[in-house]
Amino acid sequence: MADKRVVFDFDIAFTNGGGIQGQDFRLDIDGETIDDKALADYIVADMQLLMVGEVKILNKFYIEEKHKRKPFTSSDELLIDLSHTVFDGLVTYKGLPAPIICDYLSREDSKKFYEEGTSFQIGKLELVTNTGTYIDCPFHRFEHGKDLSQIALEQCAELDAITINAKDATAVGKEYFVGKELRNRAVLVYTGWAKHWNTPNYFEGHPYLTEEAAIYLKECGVKLVGIDSHNIDNTTGKTRPVHTTLLGAEILIAEHLCNLEALPESGYLFNAVPPKIEGAGTFPVRAYASLKKG
Repeated sequence: MADKRVVFDFDIAFTNGGGIQGQDFRLDIDGETIDDKALADYIVADMQLLMVGEVKILNKFYIEEKHKRKPFTSSDELLIDLSHTVFDGLVTYKGLPAPIICDYLSREDSKKFYEEGTSFQIGKLELVTNTGTYIDCPFHRFEHGKDLSQIALEQCAELDAITINAKDATAVGKEYFVGKELRNRAVLVYTGWAKHWNTPNYFEGHPYLTEEAAIYLKECGVKLVGIDSHNIDNTTGKTRPVHTTLLGAEILIAEHLCNLEALPESGYLFNAVPPKIEGAGTFPVRAYASLKKG
């Protein structure tokens, strides 16, 4: 692909009065186009401007011209969504009710409260907390364990993470984790099972961690363990030793992850922050990974 440059004028106003303008400004870009907001942010940062108000990008067009320096990108950070979409009627766990997603106040009904041309929608959700991609905290398993309102952000946000490749395995044992840098990390187990999401195959014969693996992870002092499968435990029996071991040690669990194949082995951060709800041990999250581009 030929090198691309964006050519534009700008007009910057300052919140304490005055302004600055520029004409025929040229910038190397990584890609075919760039939006005005990203350009505005770049100019402000590159010129180290303070007290910036409105920034107008004017007369923008693109040319093919050899780059003069490293191309600008809107962000050096790449975010990878690791969550399934929750929709009306979704079955996450066989035997549990699907969510109901509907209007509490529709846009049409809201018009009677506002001036012409103004409307709003207020949604209504009815769901069990084990819906979609979710986090388990100790209260899910233990009556006196910490609930969602009591866990710390440090347990589920900005966690240094490692990906464990257990693709096509069913029983993921201790051997998958031996020799890995695990302490104080989120450990995400990639099995490839997410490909069966929202199909009957998702519920039967799914991958899981063994009790021995859970004990090893606890002993290694991990912060969180996630898996892209129907359950982190073997559901063919009545016991749940992995939940018991991890949650008993206040190690959070993330289940029903996806897109783990897009992650590197390490060098990224994991986030899966649930709402701060008292009396709940599980809730859907928007899990994602952040890593540096390049």
